[in-house]
Amino acid sequence: MCQDNENKVDVTVKVDVSKIVRNVGIAGVLIVGIIFGCSTYKKVLQWRDEE
Repeated sequence: MCQDNENKVDVTVKVDVSKIVRNVGIAGVLIVGIIFGCSTYKKVLQWRDEE
């Protein structure tokens, strides 16, 4: 007497794309700002040393 037991699992994944896009945008702006800020700071130090 074998019974065929089927285990069914329903998984629903809800992804809020707008939050992901917003966070990626914020991260991108921060990264660009850090890179731009560092390069500008280096230039300022070079200008100060040249004077």
